[in-house]
Amino acid sequence: MFGKEILNGRQICKALGISTTLLYRLLKQGMPYHQLSTASRKYYILKEVQEWLLNAGYHQESKWTK
Repeated sequence: MFGKEILNGRQICKALGISTTLLYRLLKQGMPYHQLSTASRKYYILKEVQEWLLNAGYHQESKWTK
């Protein structure tokens, strides 16, 4: 839909190899996202999310773990 830089929820889960359950947990912990308005869907910038995961203490082997 958007390409490789800006992803929707399904695309970010696939790119990171995570479940939607883990995505919601990460959002509660402060994972960055963007919205066009308060009622619109969340969108993610892959490099921004990956950097946040690393700074939050997560690392990736076969999947993201802390």
